[in-house]
Amino acid sequence: MTLDPPLCLPSRQSAAHKGNFGRPILVGGSRGMSGSIGLSAMAALRVGAGLVTAVIPDRCLETVASFNPCIMTYPLPDDAKGRFSLDAATEFNAVAFAASAIGCGPGMTTGPGSIRMVERLLRSPLPRVFDADAINVLSLLGWIDLQDHLSTLILTPHPGEFARLTGAPASDRQAQVSAARKLADERGAFIVLKGGPTVVIGPRQDIWTNSTGNPGMATAGSGDVLTGVISSFLAQGLSAWDSARLGVWVHGLAGDLAAEQHGQGGMTAVEICGCLPQAIRAVSIESSEPIESSEPA
Repeated sequence: MTLDPPLCLPSRQSAAHKGNFGRPILVGGSRGMSGSIGLSAMAALRVGAGLVTAVIPDRCLETVASFNPCIMTYPLPDDAKGRFSLDAATEFNAVAFAASAIGCGPGMTTGPGSIRMVERLLRSPLPRVFDADAINVLSLLGWIDLQDHLSTLILTPHPGEFARLTGAPASDRQAQVSAARKLADERGAFIVLKGGPTVVIGPRQDIWTNSTGNPGMATAGSGDVLTGVISSFLAQGLSAWDSARLGVWVHGLAGDLAAEQHGQGGMTAVEICGCLPQAIRAVSIESSEPIESSEPA
């Protein structure tokens, strides 16, 4: 197991309060897929966010709230299928003002309300992470007139989602990496291309290859945990480039720790999430110096 993270986090000041450590909002969920956004919210807490809010369709409220009493919840109007309604994006404004970063997509579906939500979030000034159905919605939208809104957007696709987004075949890893390189440079987005190994590509930045993780992480909910981790780091003030790389590394290390305890075949995303505090200890240093960002100019 490697212990060579891309960067480390400073120790917390004795006078710190929860407002010092970011307020990520995780947007997603739908009837039957409430667990996805619940995992994202829990992961954001486990890596140090001060205050985490899960924004979900109304009928997902009790399920997501039951994950942990530390998760704040904000229900929005839903439709008959338990998805965000068309009115949800407008009402999102009431909670967005307090956020320091947004993660969107896990379990959200690609219904009309989800499309409207993604359109609204694309034009948010906040740092954002788009995963899962948020990426699928981007594929439907076709990236029209979005060039000026992507400077703080991180995409975390698996190969199938990236194939729908770019047309690069899911079975051709090199073609997908090349497409990610082009997308990052042309659109200004940061791409976390999941796989074995996961790579991170930023605008005009060398490709960074992760050194942690194992095949046991190919399990339902693992990507939702990663969304929460990266969103949390963004909310804590790391740059997009640093949040993506450190998030992937910490997520992979948590997966390695979970595999040691449960075996690759028996571990689930719940175990990965549970090992995040141990992984965070590996990147925490006894220093009050600020994090030195290496985000591309």
